[in-house]
Amino acid sequence: MENKINAFHLKMIAIIAMLLNHIGSGFHLNEYSEPLFFFTELVGKLTFPIMAYLLVEGFHYTRNLKKYALRLTVFWLISIYPFHLLFFQNYPFDPTEFVNNIFFTLLMGLLLIISYEKTKSTLLHVLLVIGFSLATILSDWQLIGVLLIFGFYRINNVTLKKTIPLLYTTAFLFILLMIVYFISPSSVPWYEFLSVFGILGTAPLLLAYNGQRGYSPNWVKWGFYLFYPLHMIILILIRALM
Repeated sequence: MENKINAFHLKMIAIIAMLLNHIGSGFHLNEYSEPLFFFTELVGKLTFPIMAYLLVEGFHYTRNLKKYALRLTVFWLISIYPFHLLFFQNYPFDPTEFVNNIFFTLLMGLLLIISYEKTKSTLLHVLLVIGFSLATILSDWQLIGVLLIFGFYRINNVTLKKTIPLLYTTAFLFILLMIVYFISPSSVPWYEFLSVFGILGTAPLLLAYNGQRGYSPNWVKWGFYLFYPLHMIILILIRALM
């Protein structure tokens, strides 16, 4: 396959996949059509792996890591309430149901690889990986999200780095669902099991990635970040009108 996909293309795919996923979850499509909901979940699984890979790319090429981390922090904070209102529908905000959004997971992944670069101790490296992973235990893509980012960062072989992290992430989520299923079979519907394999659909996209930024004016750069809170606010308003 020729490498014809650039970072702009990956961003657009991630945005479309995210929108479909959040429509499915935010509007509880599983209550109306399980196959349709399965489709939104399956496609939605492309979103975070693409964002995680682009985060590592940003780490390698950004001129200012502090500004990069600050940008993630700002969008994590401004997305907290829209995220909870869309997926938990708790108004006013209920701290007992607090779950961090995807920008927090990305931020923890970035801070991990920054810290990893600055230290040499193997023991400290292990503790950093464990610590930053545990920090996301109450976050979207909990635990495994940071490990996915770390795999993209740590594996040097170009082909393996675009496949191995996706494989162990899929295996982790599938095994986790199996454990939950054995404890409470009714709590894990069929579409939850099958949708995790959507993660593997990221592999051909990353393998076709040519390492180029592509179309990247400032409005695209900032629009990619702004899309996350803005589309959730729009979906919340549409749901309220319905």
